[in-house]
Amino acid sequence: MMPVGTTLSRWTMSYFGAALVFLLFAESLLSAGAWVPSSNVAEPHALIIVHSITLGWLALLMIGALLQFAPVLTGLSLPTSRLDMPSLAGLVAGLGLLLFGFRLIDAGSAAAGPTMIAASVTLAVSILSIGLVLFSVLWRGREMHAASPLVLIGIACLFIAAAFGTLFAITISGLIEASSVVEFVANAVPYHASFGLFGWMTFAAIGVSYKLLPMFLLSDDMNNSAFIRQTGWIGVSMLAVAAVCTTFEPTIGRTVLLLAALAFQCTVAAYLVELAKTYRSRRRKGLELNTTGSLPAFAFLAVSVPMFAVALLVHAGTEVLTAVTYLFVFGWLTGLGLAQLLKIVPFLTWIEAYGPLLGRRPTPRLGDLIKGRRAAAWLGTFYFAVIAASVAIAVRSDFGFQVAAIVQTFATAALAVELVLARSLVNVEAATKRAPFQQPALFVAANHRGNANGSAS
Repeated sequence: MMPVGTTLSRWTMSYFGAALVFLLFAESLLSAGAWVPSSNVAEPHALIIVHSITLGWLALLMIGALLQFAPVLTGLSLPTSRLDMPSLAGLVAGLGLLLFGFRLIDAGSAAAGPTMIAASVTLAVSILSIGLVLFSVLWRGREMHAASPLVLIGIACLFIAAAFGTLFAITISGLIEASSVVEFVANAVPYHASFGLFGWMTFAAIGVSYKLLPMFLLSDDMNNSAFIRQTGWIGVSMLAVAAVCTTFEPTIGRTVLLLAALAFQCTVAAYLVELAKTYRSRRRKGLELNTTGSLPAFAFLAVSVPMFAVALLVHAGTEVLTAVTYLFVFGWLTGLGLAQLLKIVPFLTWIEAYGPLLGRRPTPRLGDLIKGRRAAAWLGTFYFAVIAASVAIAVRSDFGFQVAAIVQTFATAALAVELVLARSLVNVEAATKRAPFQQPALFVAANHRGNANGSAS
């Protein structure tokens, strides 16, 4: 556990808040019918939703978490915190420009080109800046914990995915007109997505959970990271080879992509075996909300990755690949993210508000900060909606998908409210908030050194 008095990342809550806004924005568009299974996933309005989820929700969520937990993984401080807020502003502004650029493309506006260039530059600079900060501390502390090298794989994939995205945006803007580049961009979209979802987000999630889950469960550390790391590098290397092959022979690229998917099966299988051992060997016998709520996410990971490999092998249709991707993105990545936020937000809030008072006067229990049963019901509703939405995509049911998306959006909004209530300490008794006490700010760890009477400086 993070000790009382530990330094809190000042802007982690801001990253979380922005991430949830983009998630709700994307889900609201799905609820409104901006994309349905009968539509093309490559249309500009669909790309608005896709990038709101991948860049807006998943990337901001993971970067915010790493700003707090990368020092926990390594035992080292970040080299600087001055880039945290500028990078967040750049990511939000760049994503806003990107989404607006897609909208302009959809409208056939000549302003789309300059907007896409501005978006790509802003996003590239912001991702590179904060990514290098995180990469630096994880690299220096790579021997401290087995989780660090796993997250390093994820950050390396983030840089590659960002490079692909920059190339795509510049090509779409019309700045590059070479036919070979345009053809490469058209064929490289699956690799851009794979580096982002399988490489960056999945390895970062595996790495962080490799440390946090044993910590939360009071279990022994996982000890099979070498195999996970090695198979991960093999899979990522194959992805890179497949992307290069796309420049001269897309068929070969597709074959190597399938081999990469098979390599990831080994990575995921080893990770899931480690998870099972961790749950069984826990000393905390009663499972908390974040650990029970993560179990369906792990199940979605176990199901969706083999399904994706099989879909590639049998040349399944677009609707099947889209359904599996939806299950992966929302069931695995989003489900895990929401479940862990139900622990992380109260955890960081408790440390900031009550950690320094421990032993000096009665303080609320960590579990008192959030209504667990109510949050569990909303999380269960979210998972149910994800399954329904994925089935609707597979059978190309526009109506069924839209109904499921509405339920999913409502459940997500309810979970966001639960997090706000926890952060605002609404659920704890008023007597626990008497002086000396500093009410945490909603989006900033103003008391970021865990000193109840300290300043934010």
